[in-house]
Amino acid sequence: MAPFPPLGTLRIARPTDVLRIGIVDAAGFRYSPLFKWERPHHQDFPGGTLLSYHAQFLDTIKSDDSVVLIQEDAYIPNENDKTSAVIPDNKGWAAPEAGEQVVVGVLCSGGSGSYPDLPSNPGRDLNRRHYDDWGTLAVDARRRNSLEGDSIVAMLAYWKRGHGTRLATWARDLSVLDQIPQCASSATMSQLLFLSLGYCQVDSITADGDEDGPEGVSTALMEYGGTALKEAWPVT
Repeated sequence: MAPFPPLGTLRIARPTDVLRIGIVDAAGFRYSPLFKWERPHHQDFPGGTLLSYHAQFLDTIKSDDSVVLIQEDAYIPNENDKTSAVIPDNKGWAAPEAGEQVVVGVLCSGGSGSYPDLPSNPGRDLNRRHYDDWGTLAVDARRRNSLEGDSIVAMLAYWKRGHGTRLATWARDLSVLDQIPQCASSATMSQLLFLSLGYCQVDSITADGDEDGPEGVSTALMEYGGTALKEAWPVT
């Protein structure tokens, strides 16, 4: 049995992708309700948002327990005009010529090169209490259901090209090969994608409203490889 599903047009992220991944994350996750909940000061401190995503993916790429895959597409010079996220000019990433391949989608479920040196981040874009509390809620939900989680994002300017579907399909196929259930915390806009790939909702992650965010926030915990699906997994 192959150790992982065929990559197709995907590839494993390299250290040199980290700065671009931060831009993709900010532009794509901007439309998740969790972004507003955790990062209410993004408009004033967009550099902090990029640094936060840079640090997250730098740690993940270095980790022996995770894999980061990326999807590339032809660069659109005005891509930042397609998102309401603020992408600062001094983002540290040098844009290529129009049409050259760039990272536009990321799956977080090595490589060669030099890791970038990241400055310290005071987290001024964050509501630190919301950010930390949500992390605890998400971990508790995964532990409660004995699941491992994935993170998938595609940049808005490159939506409707199948990038998110390819990334999510690879993660699902890895779950089948490993015969290990996995999960994704899904906002409403991405639930149809996961449902179409055979995931089902097994729980919800909910933060109640407070004085900083009266509306609260909630996502669905989507699982692939539950009891019913395990019966169909090949026996090895």
